[in-house]
Amino acid sequence: MTAYDAAAPAYDAVSTAYDAVVLAGGAAKRLGGADKPGLSVGGRALLDRVLTACAGAATTVVVGGRRPTARPVVWTREEPAGGGPLAALDAGVRRTSALSVLVLSADLPFLAAPTVDALLGELRRTGRDGVLCTDADGRDQPLVAVYRAEPLRRELALLATEHGSLAGL
Repeated sequence: MTAYDAAAPAYDAVSTAYDAVVLAGGAAKRLGGADKPGLSVGGRALLDRVLTACAGAATTVVVGGRRPTARPVVWTREEPAGGGPLAALDAGVRRTSALSVLVLSADLPFLAAPTVDALLGELRRTGRDGVLCTDADGRDQPLVAVYRAEPLRRELALLATEHGSLAGL
């Protein structure tokens, strides 16, 4: 895991309450346009596997097309449709209210609650602006992460202002 922050922590601890944003859109070009969140692994849709891992969220927002899910969620879409992960993240974060936002891609078949708990625990422990997983090759995975909500919202707004839109970024 890697912890990031733009400045020194502004407070001592992060609330244990969190919201989750699950990005379940995308064109799945490498899969020939297949419905990735709906793909079944071990008899369960990828989206449902991710929703199980973040079952402790106060609110779970799924950004993507509506579909049946294993548990209730809030649905939203990015503007414009197909605008990419930053536009989707922005749409999801707009529907959250907790101090911390767990961000997950819907295509994580082996994600489990202990990883979510570890991310949240590290954010509380460090007081940083965000904590994310790193893969075996040392690459940061910003879509398997937890962020403090206000710095995340601020950065998304700055990017949108700088580029005119979050679409395509």
